[in-house]
Amino acid sequence: MSRFVAGCLGLLLILGGYAGTANAQAEAGAQSLLIAPGARADGMGRAFVAVANDANAVWWNPGALAFTTGHDISSMYAKLVPDLANDVFFSYTAFAQHVEGWGGIGFSLGYLGYGESIATDNDGNETGTFTSYEVAPTLAYGTELMKNMGFGVALKFVRVDLAPADKTLDRAEGAGSTFAADVGGLYKLPELKSSIGLVIQNLGPNISYIDADQSDPLGRNAKLGVAVTPFEKEAYKVLLVADVNRSLLPHGAWIENAGGEFEFNRLVALRAGYVYDPRGTIKDLTYGLGLNYRGIRIDYASVPQSEFLNRVNRFSASYHF
Repeated sequence: MSRFVAGCLGLLLILGGYAGTANAQAEAGAQSLLIAPGARADGMGRAFVAVANDANAVWWNPGALAFTTGHDISSMYAKLVPDLANDVFFSYTAFAQHVEGWGGIGFSLGYLGYGESIATDNDGNETGTFTSYEVAPTLAYGTELMKNMGFGVALKFVRVDLAPADKTLDRAEGAGSTFAADVGGLYKLPELKSSIGLVIQNLGPNISYIDADQSDPLGRNAKLGVAVTPFEKEAYKVLLVADVNRSLLPHGAWIENAGGEFEFNRLVALRAGYVYDPRGTIKDLTYGLGLNYRGIRIDYASVPQSEFLNRVNRFSASYHF
């Protein structure tokens, strides 16, 4: 494997500290599948499996699409490691809508850009530049299997392009593609003003870049979440959430997420949460703010990364109509 592809894979390990458990995710390919979208979820400690009531349900829990109302579109753009590389970014756009008599359908497109790299020959002479990226379109569907119980599936295609063949020492393209699926469910308990969500993500074949014998597994994991609304009045609402996330890869670990949201007059929301990821060296608070007006919502969150990286700011926007 050329040093160029090896360098890109090294950046994958850095992003592992951003996406989740570093030890387990260092074994995984297609890191873009692990980056959670939506600043609202970020502000609540990245606990959203049992909520997922916007277009980001395509990623968080396709089972929640069963309860989609109207149309919802969400988009975000984030620089992942601005203190290390200013041109490494992640963008995500999702759309979901209700289909009468069927449930809800959704589509999303995630793009992870690794920025520009310099190619060199065996003697260290520069031979040009190249860019590396990942792209992952997803189609999802959710329906009610029975009253208050939603079930959904999301199908993904992922393409990872680390280095073109003419920029590697062995003239082999550092790229690969694969498919994956998420399976999720959401059960609502209206009398308790609560819900329970479960999702298994990234089930699919390994991805290989140059040598199929050195393929990498996708970041397969399972998430279980609960959400409770203990207080809900005309002027305000309180939402409490908690998730546990288990990596299904060898050496995987548990990640615990919890948080809450205080919404005032359906206009302003204050959020806070906590991420406990011992192997990813993330044990810190999250916080955020949301503004909502006539279906347009702007969300902000400050989230921690691994101990080797600074906190980052996340912004997202959505429109419900």
